[in-house]
Amino acid sequence: MSTFNNKSLIALLALISGPAIANESAESQENQKPKRVQTVADIFEQPGVLTPRGSFVLDTSLSYTQNSSNSVSVVGYTVLPSLIVGLIRASDIDRTTLTFGLTGRYGITNRLEVEARVPWVYRTDSISERELNSGSNQATLRTVDGSDIGDIEAAFKYQINMAEAPYWIGSLRFKSTTGKSPYDVPINELNDFEELPTGSGFPSIEPGITMIMPIDPAVIFMNFSYIWNIKDDVKVDITIPGDEEQDDQQIRVDTIDLGDTISFGAGMGFAVNPKFSFSIGLSHKTILKSKINGSTADDAKLLQLDSLSFGANYAIDRDTTINIGASAGLTADAPDFQLSVRVPYTLK
Repeated sequence: MSTFNNKSLIALLALISGPAIANESAESQENQKPKRVQTVADIFEQPGVLTPRGSFVLDTSLSYTQNSSNSVSVVGYTVLPSLIVGLIRASDIDRTTLTFGLTGRYGITNRLEVEARVPWVYRTDSISERELNSGSNQATLRTVDGSDIGDIEAAFKYQINMAEAPYWIGSLRFKSTTGKSPYDVPINELNDFEELPTGSGFPSIEPGITMIMPIDPAVIFMNFSYIWNIKDDVKVDITIPGDEEQDDQQIRVDTIDLGDTISFGAGMGFAVNPKFSFSIGLSHKTILKSKINGSTADDAKLLQLDSLSFGANYAIDRDTTINIGASAGLTADAPDFQLSVRVPYTLK
């Protein structure tokens, strides 16, 4: 395989599976140990696509997510199919999320790497609403925000096969509850957040499998994962009227079981030259119905999230790359737009 083809594959693996390092020249490739080992070359003793043994990668990332929704809620009853008696509340919501993340990856062996990620989240919602039945001729604008550390994650990745393509990588990810839970932030009398949460409030475990198939100069990749959200008891601040023998209760404990998530993605990467590569992919997520106290609400539904993504990767030098990715939602439940910038830096 030519030197150009080898370097092209290195750049592609950086784009779709993590940071990669492009060598400066053919001479340095022969004399120095690369930070990201080639997967199809036989010049190394143990080729792999994960972080090489003894190497540490510090990945700094910043992502921007924008989503909007229009909703009309009715509190009342229907007299005729075209006549509603009650309060009609219409709202237009623009949601913006900024996430700054620090991720560290360390190669225990050429087959096994460990990863930890610490995010900091800032969220803001701009809500324009009008209560049509109140006689108001102007919409009121309300802004709610929140910022704090997000849910810290840890993961293990293991490359199953090393000799022949396609290459299979198994992963196991754990998500903590360090972020501010939706049940820990104050709400108003309309059950609206007065401060936005920065975490899910529930721990989760995510096993996954990734396939990488080099077809020089392109790489085909697919991944599948299942997020299992562990149910937990939460305290709900609500007033329950008592009787003569018992006072009013202000706290109620509910067992919440968030819906698990089935995720699938596929795409293709292409190396333009040893320093620059790009990829295009499609991802799908199905979020199952949640349960409260063992029961599923009548209005609960499956959520289908589909998005189209595009990414570009440029190797600045042997130690630093820059990755820019953008995705657009294809379904109503998916985020409208997401932009992310990552700068992985490799240390020996």
